[in-house]
Amino acid sequence: MALTPLSTPPSPSSPITNNHLSDVFSDSPPTSPSTADPSDIPRLHSTHSTAGYRDGISASKERSLQPGFDEGYSLGAVFGLRVGYILGALQGLCSAHSQASEGGKGLRQLLKEAREHLVIEKIFGREWWGEDGIWRYDVQGREEEVTFRRVVDAHPLVRRWVERLDQEMKNAGVKMGRFEGREWEEGRVGNGEAEVG
Repeated sequence: MALTPLSTPPSPSSPITNNHLSDVFSDSPPTSPSTADPSDIPRLHSTHSTAGYRDGISASKERSLQPGFDEGYSLGAVFGLRVGYILGALQGLCSAHSQASEGGKGLRQLLKEAREHLVIEKIFGREWWGEDGIWRYDVQGREEEVTFRRVVDAHPLVRRWVERLDQEMKNAGVKMGRFEGREWEEGRVGNGEAEVG
């Protein structure tokens, strides 16, 4: 008994039929959209690729951005304190002088200039900082001795305004010092014993 094939392969001139079982082990893609795999594999692949990308970005940010943020925040806080001190002391000097006095007018102009010069954009400008966040100006001391306070005090704009403030305080006869709580407790503040000027 001779075996006859159930179906004969199509001849090159005959049209391709959509027999789903005839091409099960083929390496070629489906010939028409009707034979495409209706599974969720492409959607799952896209979902997992996106999630993996996001996880990688998130982990990278944690490792690199957080230490930079921590250092920058601390340095920015020291800058903020120092600039706030300068502007506050100048404001105090302005308040101590009458509006009409010549000294008061000069101090108000000086305060206006300080507010223009001591803005974030100028303090952290490219003139003073490199792309890597390292200062371009000279800070005294060995690398392990350099503190944020030294970095701030060495900044050319801050240094210039501290010198101008010191001169104005000297001109006004104000003696600066640290106020200690025990001065209040011992009664030296408020009765004329503490040095004010």
